[in-house]
Amino acid sequence: MADTIIVAIFSNASPAYETAKAIMDLKDARGSGFRLKSGIIVSKNAEGDISVLESDSHPFRGMKVGAVVGGLIGLIGGAPIAAVGALLGSTMGAIGAAGTAILTSATVTSIKKAMHPGTVGVIIEAEEDNPKAVDEIVAGLGGCVYRQAARGAIA
Repeated sequence: MADTIIVAIFSNASPAYETAKAIMDLKDARGSGFRLKSGIIVSKNAEGDISVLESDSHPFRGMKVGAVVGGLIGLIGGAPIAAVGALLGSTMGAIGAAGTAILTSATVTSIKKAMHPGTVGVIIEAEEDNPKAVDEIVAGLGGCVYRQAARGAIA
């Protein structure tokens, strides 16, 4: 299985949280062919800044967030350097370099266009045998999904 970056975008937080929970359930399902490595839920405000959504019910709470996922946050919308750096325990330069090394500019551009102010995104790094399971989860909750196989090693 190859590492894949998957971004699901929704019009509000409710279906994003439902998607994250369903992805956690998929991760735990025997024989699913799905291995979740990291995940996070983010929102984009009116100024175009990305922020990490936090709550006690956050399905990815306590999960390690990878450099590529963090890098994508910075690439898609002006995330505050201090917040992302603190979240990931890394420098923004290293995160950005990891993100650009793995993701094509076309993928990032597509995600930026879809993630307009007021939207919420579920960003995950995973290995999946078949994209159908995640695609069905996202589509069933009214979202759109973007994915790209990693072009190199994911930190």
